[in-house]
Amino acid sequence: MTRQAPIGHRIRGRRKDIGMTQNALAKTAGISPSYLNLIEHNRRSIGGGLLMRIAEALDIQPHTLSGSEESRLLSDLSEAASDPVFRTTPIERSEFPSMIAAAPGMIAAFLSLYRAYRSGLDNVDALSERLSHDPFLTEASHSILTRITSIRSVAEIFNDYDDLPNEQRARFNATLVRESQRLAESATEIFNFLERGDAGRPATSPAEEVDDLLNDNANYFPSLEDQAANMRPAIDPDGGLFLTDLINYLESHHKIRVERLPSEEFPTGGFEWDQKTKTVRFSRALPITSARFQAARTICSIEAIDAINGVLDKASISSDAGRHRATEALVSYCAAALLFPYEQFLSDARTFRHDIELLQQRYAASWEQICHRLTTLRRTGSEGIPFHLLRTDIAGNISKRFSASGLQLPRYGGACPRWAVHEAYLAPERVIPQFVRLPDTSEYLFVARALRTGAGGYGVPQSVYSVMIGCDTAFAHDVVYADGLPLERPDSAIPVGISCRQCPREDCRQRAYEMSDTALVSPGA
Repeated sequence: MTRQAPIGHRIRGRRKDIGMTQNALAKTAGISPSYLNLIEHNRRSIGGGLLMRIAEALDIQPHTLSGSEESRLLSDLSEAASDPVFRTTPIERSEFPSMIAAAPGMIAAFLSLYRAYRSGLDNVDALSERLSHDPFLTEASHSILTRITSIRSVAEIFNDYDDLPNEQRARFNATLVRESQRLAESATEIFNFLERGDAGRPATSPAEEVDDLLNDNANYFPSLEDQAANMRPAIDPDGGLFLTDLINYLESHHKIRVERLPSEEFPTGGFEWDQKTKTVRFSRALPITSARFQAARTICSIEAIDAINGVLDKASISSDAGRHRATEALVSYCAAALLFPYEQFLSDARTFRHDIELLQQRYAASWEQICHRLTTLRRTGSEGIPFHLLRTDIAGNISKRFSASGLQLPRYGGACPRWAVHEAYLAPERVIPQFVRLPDTSEYLFVARALRTGAGGYGVPQSVYSVMIGCDTAFAHDVVYADGLPLERPDSAIPVGISCRQCPREDCRQRAYEMSDTALVSPGA
């Protein structure tokens, strides 16, 4: 199935809002009224110069017509529809674009309800797991079952024996009252215990709110780019921004004490920023690339906070936890903009054909830092390749996700096991390129690498995770990792899906779940 974002409703709505006729808009955009009519009814997609002309004629920003919001709704709706809960009431996948075009707010509300449903399921699973392993809950549950059994036994005695002597009846009555009181006390203890924990949580998690913030802004924040550009000359007029430059600036400009301490004093992370004492502490085992990025983050957390709050004030974030997580994400964004200047980085990326290793050497950065920066090059008129990015841990949990490439990334479950992001764990630190074909016949270039992180010596646990970046094969000739892949032979592409429930491939031996009724095979797949 072709996954075109239904943005025609936006064009039609904006045109009517400003009182412009269809003929007038068609003439200004340089197309026929009939073709514009097809666009407004989501029967034709737009891009490039035509998109720019229509946006200019409607006096709106081009990114408004990018279809990113509609594409995300399509992606999330497809994943939700594959849930077994809809097995008896399947949703026709072919109707998704028209549903979103007709009532995008209603679809967003539906997805919010689905998130709440998934959150509820997660809570049930967590509580079940907790009930099985928490010593207090195990003992309390046993106590409740014991009280219930005792009360039932006394009740059966009263039911079966009407002629009990008064003395026995009084004794059984006392037992019934005592066990009932104990049952109530045990139940109250459990509820109080759960209320002290994190049994409840909002329907939208902080991580999902941050995902929405990044996607709503195409992972590009002009105000933070400008902030970083203004900060850079004051920190280092020569533009090197080495770790020494950043530390000197923290000490001289902000009067912050910087300490390098033995790794054993940092059980996790290898970095600490104490705002109360104005002290930054680095582990001596922390890699230079990580130390440099953390120093840049510290500067941005101080000097860019007003710009960051300006972004957050316009965002739809409902919780303090979500705002805190979003703040951390935007601080990291600003730090990347500071260390990797937009225009210079974009130029180097094109020159090196997006060779991440060469960019690492050029900017003294880590693999993940370079991959992240590549996904943020979305400035109108000076855009980089629309990449997607996915990060998972070794258990398959997705910790970071963003897509500008059109690839649907799972929100509610794990990704297809055939994706390179999983294969990379078989060869840590080795770059794994992959040419894949989805059931809807779209083709992508995936590039993944499994990484180890740690800030200690021998015996200190390390984290292992995999970072995958990729793009549509239309851009593959500009990416060095496509060299040698048989892109001209579609049959050689690895057949993949999005997730098992959404994948219609019946011959996959790695399937973990039965396919949903909405997982239809596309013509030509």
